[in-house]
Amino acid sequence: MEKMVLNNCRILILLTALMTALSCGHQVKVIVRNTGEASDMLLRHTVPVGRMNPGILRDTLSGTKEIRFRIDTRYPVFISLQDVRELGNIIYFPVEGGKTYHLSYDGETFVFDGPGQDAQRLYANLPLYPHPQVEARSYVRETDVERIHDRVDSARRTQMAPFDSLRAAHKIPEDLYDLIAADRECNSLVVMSQVGVLRREDDITDSILDGIVLDSDRLAGSTMFYDLIETYSNRQLGKRIDEVLPLIMAGQLNTLRLDEYKKVLTGDRFESEYAFAWYYAAIQKNYEKELIPLFEEFEASFPNSPYLRELRPFYHRIRAYHAPKESDQAIHFMEDTDGISSFDALIARFVGKRVFVDVWATWCGPCKEEFAYKDRLHQILKEKGYTMLYLSLDEERNDGKWREMVSFYALNGEHIRASEALLQDLRKLFDQNGTLAVPWYLIIDEKGNIVNLHAPRPSEMDKLAAALDD
Repeated sequence: MEKMVLNNCRILILLTALMTALSCGHQVKVIVRNTGEASDMLLRHTVPVGRMNPGILRDTLSGTKEIRFRIDTRYPVFISLQDVRELGNIIYFPVEGGKTYHLSYDGETFVFDGPGQDAQRLYANLPLYPHPQVEARSYVRETDVERIHDRVDSARRTQMAPFDSLRAAHKIPEDLYDLIAADRECNSLVVMSQVGVLRREDDITDSILDGIVLDSDRLAGSTMFYDLIETYSNRQLGKRIDEVLPLIMAGQLNTLRLDEYKKVLTGDRFESEYAFAWYYAAIQKNYEKELIPLFEEFEASFPNSPYLRELRPFYHRIRAYHAPKESDQAIHFMEDTDGISSFDALIARFVGKRVFVDVWATWCGPCKEEFAYKDRLHQILKEKGYTMLYLSLDEERNDGKWREMVSFYALNGEHIRASEALLQDLRKLFDQNGTLAVPWYLIIDEKGNIVNLHAPRPSEMDKLAAALDD
């Protein structure tokens, strides 16, 4: 009996060791040293799911001298690493299970400083564009389409040349090389497609997209896969614009796009791209009502999806946004505004009052971020004897959304949506060049004079409070 127990224990130990070895073989380890002047680092990294990494799942870590983290993956994948305090400081690089990657960060630049990381170092140094159209613009002036094809492909070959050398020297695993090669191919496809979009030459875009097998694990691992799928879906909708335009105007654009996804993607690829499309729409904080049934459809289709934990909080906010609300007497939409064609005419309605003006729009993300400080702002304005005036730049077709958002954010005060004439006057007032950027804040005295044309933001409360006293 004792011998049997002993044998069972040995088997259990061996199985545990085997499972641990297998687990470690799938783990990526990343170590980031702090070489800057800052006393600590606050970094965020993406977490891949299978072969894909749409950037939805992210972990944020802090550390003084160094930060360490691990990622489980069975496949070579791309991850990103970003400074939370300086969002422009971001790096993308390929990794593979069972490897450890050493980087240093000086507060500005991430650097691979360990041996055997040539592929990661090379990839991190590739040009990084905020949107594929930015890269595509460098080709649109070329008159010969074939010449554009050649230039785009030449750029891809130039980017791949160092990786080809690593491959020839057996310094890069074949599957990691394939990941990078597919990524650069996907990038070229997207850039060339966007050339067609920018030139409004659909035949260019169609020549690139037609014949591509989009439901491909090889392409799905690319950092550009979502851009490729989005370009494809937009082109398909463009082919039947007369049919879909009424639906787009009715707020069904996301639904239409996802319907196109369903036609060309399956399995993990569809799950990932659906999740990213929904997530990207949600983080714009436009609170489209169509996102509610789309999330519920996703949850029913993928009840065990790891993306749900990130999507669900946005879903609840959107539901709250559209929940019935009682009217708030502290919110007042101005009436008889048709004759207000200038800023002076608007402020004339408030003569004898000091006014703090918030120029904003429902489509402006930073504007909505500032609403987080509204309670303290309203308190300070009340203490100092100011009237709060919210001036929206939304078009008439967004009147309903504007009123809904005012109610959702509980923006107590006076509200007006600018007419086209008022908008033109605001552009002249903001900048002599006729530009206009929001959010924009102004302080007006009792006589209707602008005493601060570009006042501090509510998030700069101490500065704003001082400006209100001037």
